Amino acid sequence: MNIEKFFPENHVIKLNSKEKQPALKELVAGLQDLKLIENKDRYYAQIVHRESLENTGIGNSLAIPHARTDSVSEFISVIGICEEPIDYQSLDNRPVKYIMLSLFPTDKSTWYLYVIGMIARIFNNRENDAFLNGSPSTGEFYNFLKDKCGDYFRTLSDHDSYSANENELTGVPSSDLDLMIRLDRLNNLKNELNSPANIVQKIEELKKLIDNRSLTYYERMIKKKNNPFAVIEKNNCTGCHMGIPPLNIKKLQDRDGIQVCTYCGRFLIML
Repeated sequence: MNIEKFFPENHVIKLNSKEKQPALKELVAGLQDLKLIENKDRYYAQIVHRESLENTGIGNSLAIPHARTDSVSEFISVIGICEEPIDYQSLDNRPVKYIMLSLFPTDKSTWYLYVIGMIARIFNNRENDAFLNGSPSTGEFYNFLKDKCGDYFRTLSDHDSYSANENELTGVPSSDLDLMIRLDRLNNLKNELNSPANIVQKIEELKKLIDNRSLTYYERMIKKKNNPFAVIEKNNCTGCHMGIPPLNIKKLQDRDGIQVCTYCGRFLIML
């Protein structure tokens, strides 16, 4: 999968703002400059409201301010590189250097969470610290991101089989998939930060919202796979490259419960 499909190179910009709120305004203005939105003040207000509910500084110098709104029809996003790190009151108390601001409609929520999970894994990888802590240009950062996203999708392709029992997830609401993607991101952050109490608390609170069947299946999968999720591309699972039956694809399109790949067992996500 190529990130150009959902994130073109001109969506990476330099930020001059030295504080959080001006930086958010600058990013929303960037979306309007790209002619992706109109009425930037309206969307800025939505972003600020979402931030008031939960700080989106997720650690490792990355923040992910966002708003879910059906006034846009597709997932749109812009990444700002701060000239100077900004105090964002992040989960790890580190200042933020990269801010990925996103808007997406309700039916793209799962896709948004998957993309954020992928970006967060790149930032959590200590092998990438030297580059991310430097002063990359927008072009250098975009090429870095493109390469790392390519590596991410290649690591999914382990071609191993897994005996998946779809029936054990029958009746589980599709909304559980969004919750499990959030849970997976928090688990990765917990491991990265050596289990801080605030992250552990968020994980335990989130688990209470997930159907026990989904949670049991997820916990079993993460013992077997580095990433228990896979996107469907050209009717194939990107995790194992095996074909997905039309019935399962139809159910995903209709958000009719959770679907897993019958070959590798990963949770399936439809773009």
